[in-house]
Amino acid sequence: MNEESHHERLTYLRHMRVFEARVPPGESTADHLHDHDVTSVAVVDVTTRSLQAGKDWTAPRMRTAGSAETTVYTGAPATHRIENSGTAPLRLFIVENLRDGGWTSPAPLVAPGTALRQDARSFAIYDVRLSAATPRTNHAHENPSFVFLMSGAVQVQGGGGESEFRLEQTGRWFPSSGPDQPHTLTLVGTGDAHVVCVEAR
Repeated sequence: MNEESHHERLTYLRHMRVFEARVPPGESTADHLHDHDVTSVAVVDVTTRSLQAGKDWTAPRMRTAGSAETTVYTGAPATHRIENSGTAPLRLFIVENLRDGGWTSPAPLVAPGTALRQDARSFAIYDVRLSAATPRTNHAHENPSFVFLMSGAVQVQGGGGESEFRLEQTGRWFPSSGPDQPHTLTLVGTGDAHVVCVEAR
């Protein structure tokens, strides 16, 4: 992915790398190799199909904004390309876990407005939903994590007294390196907010 023109590397934090993929309608990425497990998060509704080396194109499929999927590649590397089969620009966040094994299994986060969506060998994926009934939440991950804003707006405060900052636009993000960086999310405005949090185990 480092060398594929539609992928931009956003951060490299401990054993986690994060990329953003953007593909215009009707275009496809070049062939690129995945050799470690990845989780992808759709920022907008997208329709894609893929072509794996030595196989035929898959049928087009729709993914809704905020959906997250984990694919196992560690120990089973694959080369493929992705085509944007829809009419809107494709935008995905791709989180890569660079561990070759020895994935950790911490207890799931327990925090207001926070629900475990997926529990895989190399990733835990959480939905955080803030509303008038639950306007604030705080948690700390045992592993590096990446937080994506799907809707609404939130104020972010780190646990070490870091400066507050605001996420107000869909697709904005921030990383957290682990237990030394708990973070508090506070709802901004009168509407609800949805955040997807991906932890690389």
